[in-house]
Amino acid sequence: MIARKGFTLVEVLLVVLIIAILASIVVPRLTSAAAEANKSKCAANVANLIRALELYAAENDGAYPANQAAFDAAILNDTYFPHGLPVCPLGGNYNYDGVTVTCDH
Repeated sequence: MIARKGFTLVEVLLVVLIIAILASIVVPRLTSAAAEANKSKCAANVANLIRALELYAAENDGAYPANQAAFDAAILNDTYFPHGLPVCPLGGNYNYDGVTVTCDH
């Protein structure tokens, strides 16, 4: 009997097919998980901006910024965000309407 060395073409193709099937199952789950993580990060950023608004109001006798320009000047600075301003991972902008903060993604 002759001893075989290596794999046949059929065996290699079968392994490649199995890997391709597994990848087609896993990849969509990974991309949806990344999208969910970005949504969660955006929501966390909005919550942090709201906390900064509450701190601003506590330091200014309960007064909140009047509009978006006042919000940008008063809140989006090194005092409330010393490690850098929050950026929406979904490419949106954080908007302040005089009452609350939202993201337009």
